[in-house]
Amino acid sequence: MLPRGLRAMRALRLGGLGRCPLGRAFADAAKATATATATAATAAPGGSPGVNPKTSGLPMTTPGAPGAVRPRVVIVGTGWASFRVLADIDTKKNDVTVISPRNHLLFTPMLASSALGTVNQRSICQPVRPLTAKKNATYYESSVVGVDKEKQLVTCKTLGGQEYNLPYDKLVVGIGFQPNDFNIPGVKENALFMKETADATRFKDHVLEKLEEAAYCHALDNDLTLSDEEKWKIQELLTFIVVGGGPTGVELAGELTDFLYNEVANLYKNLKPYIRVHMFTYDLLNTFDEKLQDYAITHLRKKQNVQVHLGAFVQKVEPNVVHVKLGESAMSIRYGTLVWCAGIKPHPFVSDFGFAMNDKGSQILVDPFLKVKGEKNIYAIGDCATIEDYWLPQTAQVANQQGQYLAKALGMDESKTKPFEFHNKGTMAYLGGLTAIMANLPGVSRITGFVAFLGWRFTYWFLQLSMRNRFMLVTDWLRTFIFGRDLTRFGPRSKPT
Repeated sequence: MLPRGLRAMRALRLGGLGRCPLGRAFADAAKATATATATAATAAPGGSPGVNPKTSGLPMTTPGAPGAVRPRVVIVGTGWASFRVLADIDTKKNDVTVISPRNHLLFTPMLASSALGTVNQRSICQPVRPLTAKKNATYYESSVVGVDKEKQLVTCKTLGGQEYNLPYDKLVVGIGFQPNDFNIPGVKENALFMKETADATRFKDHVLEKLEEAAYCHALDNDLTLSDEEKWKIQELLTFIVVGGGPTGVELAGELTDFLYNEVANLYKNLKPYIRVHMFTYDLLNTFDEKLQDYAITHLRKKQNVQVHLGAFVQKVEPNVVHVKLGESAMSIRYGTLVWCAGIKPHPFVSDFGFAMNDKGSQILVDPFLKVKGEKNIYAIGDCATIEDYWLPQTAQVANQQGQYLAKALGMDESKTKPFEFHNKGTMAYLGGLTAIMANLPGVSRITGFVAFLGWRFTYWFLQLSMRNRFMLVTDWLRTFIFGRDLTRFGPRSKPT
């Protein structure tokens, strides 16, 4: 029997296509395929023709050569680093498959804005399938539950519980992180978090629910004088606590106070005197210099009415009560809403993969080329990984640059690849009240105030990965400016009657 390529070529000629230029092109392509197949078959030393047992059936051909089969690159995750690899990788040289239970990239720097209705969540989420279709890649909405490094297989599980194996030649792990509760009692059970779109939705629903409860309590005695007990109950419902003074916590506090002292003050006029916002943190924005830290603290305290408690350590979180240590003293505050933005940690199953880990066992240890220590074809990027002897902050900017680097490196000869270097292009944070801070920009050490706010918005608009998201973001900002934030609550009580 003729090889498949020769049979295809003969079929083209019998159909008369060989007489036209297009037909000759098809015929030449079929002939090249047949020649490459025959060459691989005669070169293979035993077993299946042209099969390398170390790559689970990958034909032994050089990438880029006529008839070559592209190396199979499996990307785990759709976070900043993984998504950037997918966006930049040359899929003509690599057969790319993406595995993630989340079918989109979340623009995490603007998650706080979506949590209070300043922007729509869809405006900061980039679906993965349009990109995989454009790049001729494959996406499976699944979780990775195991890695067999000897057989070069990843075991995946669909949302429906079905398991399957995927072979790989190069594996890229970029699975991000999860909130770190530091094993403090009650945090996991009683705090809200700010990591995914579901967290933002839950936070917004919770805040609006507390506002409605407080409005109801106040309305019961609308014509009477409220008792001290009733006042304390309303103030408890309207006490909001943010734990953590990093960019997420600070920006959430800024967005929250904008919302409370604008929309809430206008729509719940009797509740404004009861609103309290606290922030508990050891330090504030420690990646910025001291002058910008002082500027941020002053603005939050004086302009946003946030009670910032520095040097604070949360000891325990109970339903409606948080216990905090402040230096040598301690305090307990009753609250209606507590959101935890105090740190991140890797997903627990990372250690199950058998990769080299750092001294704390918290991140995958990689070399300067982002390759997992001790592995030949496995890479780790983003927040789940740390470079040996090269500490970097766990930020979207670092993850994005690592993704750009690795996408380029995967298409190059390893001997020509240079070690990864992070280039800080500046940091920024929104403080509320149309005020932000920016630092370490090219040619500028620091910017504050409204100018920094405009720079903050433009930068995040520019960093969106599609014109679709840029358009939606601008329309959201315009809508909020004209009509205010969206107060629609899609919680468990929002059910059909």
